[in-house]
Amino acid sequence: MVNRSIILLPVLFAVSVAAVVLSAPDADSVAVKKPADGIQQALDAFAAGRFNRAERLAVEAADAGTDGSWRARLIVASVRHRAGRYVRAEKSYRRFLSQCQSPSEREYAMEQIRRCRSAAAGQVRTVSASEMLTADRRAKLSKVDNLIHIESSEHFVVRARNSDLAKLLVKQAEIALARICRIVLAGQVYPHSVSIYVWPDVAEYRKHARSAPEWSGGGFSLRQDKTGGFVRRIDLTQLGEGGKFDASILDRILPHEMCHLVLAEFFGDAPCPLALNEGMAMLAEARVDNSRITLAGAAVAGEKKIPLRRLLTINRCKSDNAAVFYAESFSVTAYLHGRMTPRQFHEMLVHIKTGCPLDEAVQRAMYVPRDDEFLKRLTKAWEAETLRQWQFLKVLEE
Repeated sequence: MVNRSIILLPVLFAVSVAAVVLSAPDADSVAVKKPADGIQQALDAFAAGRFNRAERLAVEAADAGTDGSWRARLIVASVRHRAGRYVRAEKSYRRFLSQCQSPSEREYAMEQIRRCRSAAAGQVRTVSASEMLTADRRAKLSKVDNLIHIESSEHFVVRARNSDLAKLLVKQAEIALARICRIVLAGQVYPHSVSIYVWPDVAEYRKHARSAPEWSGGGFSLRQDKTGGFVRRIDLTQLGEGGKFDASILDRILPHEMCHLVLAEFFGDAPCPLALNEGMAMLAEARVDNSRITLAGAAVAGEKKIPLRRLLTINRCKSDNAAVFYAESFSVTAYLHGRMTPRQFHEMLVHIKTGCPLDEAVQRAMYVPRDDEFLKRLTKAWEAETLRQWQFLKVLEE
């Protein structure tokens, strides 16, 4: 995916960086406290979003060797961090640390180093299950037996008319659940068991998954049985067009519906914005669909944009704007998730569960002082990042 950095709002982050860079380690004189012109210019460029210029000016200021110029290393590190150059950002943070004596500033830099390492580890591309399927394996997964094959694991019981598919799905379900627990539950363990039913075709799927939309290829259900216990279930379709195995159930549909199930149980009767619910379900998928990023960027740049304030109030998606709704929902959710720690993101969900609107929940989770203009600022920052990602993908496609 396009860089998921840790900055919540570029303006707020620029302020926090400036607070560290502009504060001198001692108070011997006013002259010491005042930063060099190059550092101030670098900070101004950073705050304005001119990151290449900010990095160049900060490097020049840091290399000048004047009193306090080493503090410009934090600007260099921050620009590289934001750009997803995590290894180089960590080196710059460490060069800043080598001369920094302030405990609070050192703590700040160490936290950024931890985040760089975490983000760098997440950049390692993993091959999705569908990408590993050979033509021969796909052909085998397209076969439908008369017998129902059952495979089970710690959290799942899979029933399918194909033995190979049942084994593959029970493995992929555990992988998907682990990813969802990281996204939604901040790494907490999921303590329940889920039944997965795989139906040979759409007709059989619709017959048995009655609560699922007709257009869907998968659905989830959470209901109470006669004993008062909960029955957790996911229904999937084995074959797609032409009677061939639909590999999207591995990478997209299964994790998507599993995330909806986990969220339904997490929120219970409490409301959750549909955009955030769908956004997290798309975030849980094994692969990022760049078409969503492209569509979100085009919508924000054009006339089809759904303003964030309205996006968060939509309870039912209309067919005429469904594509934009899903694209923007993914975009804003990925934006928030990439700029918050797992614990902060989970705390945001907890606050939403208690009735807080999203902007207030974000402020509480981030321990940001209450600001009535926060949603406007969040909207501006998210739209700017959406446009940046869209333009980046356009360059790659040229």
